[in-house]
Amino acid sequence: MKQSRLSSHGCRRLLALILAGTLLGFTSAQAGETLPDNSAFDSGAPGWAWENWSAAGSAASYDSTLNSAIAGGAAKSGSLRLKNAFTDAAGYQQAVFTQPLPAPVSFSGQIGFVSFDVRVDPASVARAGGDFGWLEVILRQGNNWDWVTLPGVRLNGNDWQRVTFPVPKGGVDSIRALSVKLGESDLLGPVTLNIDNLAYGTTPDDVLISGFDNGVVGEGFTGWSWESWSTAGASAYEIPDTHGRSTSGTIKLEHNFENKPADYQQTVFTYVLPGGQVDAAKEYSWVNVDVKVDAASVPRASGDYGYFELILRNGAGWDWISTEINGASGVHLADNEWHHLSFKINKTASAVHRLTFKVGENALLGPVILHVDNLTFTRNTTPPPPPVLSLAPAQAGLKLVTTSSDQYGRHNLYTTDDDGDPGRYAFSGSTKSVSYSFVLGSFPDAASYPGFQAHIFLVPGTPGTETSPDWNEPTMIFMDIKAAAGNSGTATFRLKTDQAGGNSELYANGLTTVQSATVVGKWTLTANGNIMTMTAPDGTVSAPIDIGAEAAGLFAGTDGPRLRAYFGVQPNAEANKGQSVRVSKIEITRGDSAVLSDSFSGDELDTTRWTPNAAAGGVRFGAPADAGYVVSWTLPDSGFVLQGTGGLSPTDWKVIDVTPITLGQNRQAVVPKGVLPAGSQAFLRLFQVQP
Repeated sequence: MKQSRLSSHGCRRLLALILAGTLLGFTSAQAGETLPDNSAFDSGAPGWAWENWSAAGSAASYDSTLNSAIAGGAAKSGSLRLKNAFTDAAGYQQAVFTQPLPAPVSFSGQIGFVSFDVRVDPASVARAGGDFGWLEVILRQGNNWDWVTLPGVRLNGNDWQRVTFPVPKGGVDSIRALSVKLGESDLLGPVTLNIDNLAYGTTPDDVLISGFDNGVVGEGFTGWSWESWSTAGASAYEIPDTHGRSTSGTIKLEHNFENKPADYQQTVFTYVLPGGQVDAAKEYSWVNVDVKVDAASVPRASGDYGYFELILRNGAGWDWISTEINGASGVHLADNEWHHLSFKINKTASAVHRLTFKVGENALLGPVILHVDNLTFTRNTTPPPPPVLSLAPAQAGLKLVTTSSDQYGRHNLYTTDDDGDPGRYAFSGSTKSVSYSFVLGSFPDAASYPGFQAHIFLVPGTPGTETSPDWNEPTMIFMDIKAAAGNSGTATFRLKTDQAGGNSELYANGLTTVQSATVVGKWTLTANGNIMTMTAPDGTVSAPIDIGAEAAGLFAGTDGPRLRAYFGVQPNAEANKGQSVRVSKIEITRGDSAVLSDSFSGDELDTTRWTPNAAAGGVRFGAPADAGYVVSWTLPDSGFVLQGTGGLSPTDWKVIDVTPITLGQNRQAVVPKGVLPAGSQAFLRLFQVQP
């Protein structure tokens, strides 16, 4: 973890005096923490006093009999005792205790949090709900000792527990005192607290999300859940934490992988941000976490424990936005030591409300257990640059654009089910060959965007609306088209049978391929009974592929053959997001007759033939007469809106009524001619609306 430095030698000395005579239970500060002198209340608690306008009869004192033990700490010590003299009375009550600082201190750029151990005396009277009230730390700012209240915590139970209070970035440049407040409505009697082991977080750019305090060992931790669509998993709170403190803990994530050397498995957990939704792209640059693999975990044959990723969940659609570490979306966990990992935040993450933790890989051989602690954001220390705007003519016709926040997001359109002729697009049972053709008018450059994929999926029956039938559906045929060196092309034939929720069969060894001198042009998949062939744009035909009568029978259906044909694209890498293909034509023929042929030259997509099956903006259709322009701009763009005007003298800027989509690290909007300002000229700009 990065260590920050205080601004001067004199400031360091002043911080060392803050709360003198309060604590020391550590032999030394942990990484990223500063301990004031006597910070564990070894010999007394001077300076602390009850605020006499709060609950009458309350008092602060030194307790030499109670100490919160810390691994490596002193054998004998004391604590600060705070008697909160509440009564059995309706309404709100509070008791406040304050210690003045020797001189005003700036916490800005120096202190990221205040942390200590707290214990509720068993003789205290609980509220009807079983808790003992809401505990807060208040920084007293400026000449008026204004209150800067830090996010609080509800006290439950009577064991020592670690509590951490994040310090805001601004408004803390002249701190005169530190106050501790306990309060709540419907308190029923006195509550006595002991406080020990006070520390300051001296990595101020790191904003604490969770230090995993206040849990119950063996039980689930508030805000965590297993994603039930993934391989079975469970989470629970445990102690000690990474510093060896029994008053704080970690979250244990159990990934109950099976011994499957030929398959891919993944287990996914999601955590609700306790502070609510944040504009992560604007406010933060990194999300950080300490991670350790339990020694009881089962490694893969290669020695690692799978690929660990931290994903941001964004907006109302819970978009899956990957983070970046060392140029990749994740890291292989390779040993059983603690590692501090920092993941770069994507510029599109403007409304993050949850964090998702994923471990997945091929050839996992058994359970993997992770311990997770010290979850933080790193603040942006400088404001992000304003967006940069660009303009290009829009193309008429059909484009398939990779707009999903998931690098593996599929972007398809599929043949609309025809209840009047259910077997219209099926090859099973046909006495003639059936061909499925995909004419690509453009394709991303192979050198710049390796791994980008176009595809044809053939799925029997009436599958669901998922965009990834190659994963979800049990049976399907897959023609996988990729660019190669010099923008040549390669197509691979893939087949799976009876493997719902998986895809290892699709990526078996020894699959048939066909090469082409160019990736642009007409790719065709032909079925003739059990025999399949692929034809490339340069006319090369693959070797015949016999899928066998049993597999072919799965496409027949119990009530007659029925089939959906999908035509789509997939980025397969973070850098490929936002790339697209222009589709010149799609055709399905039976023998010499076309049962579907569409060159996408009309004024709108024909939804009697096609059903879009992609993230917003993934299936883009432009009418020739109103194609307009494509406006793109860089991210982040919080608060910016697209405006237009017909002239600059005078100007009359109005909001352009279009819905932008996110393409990788950029935003993009198609502006039809019909929404541009009237007249022979138009000007566009991005304008930041002030809150």
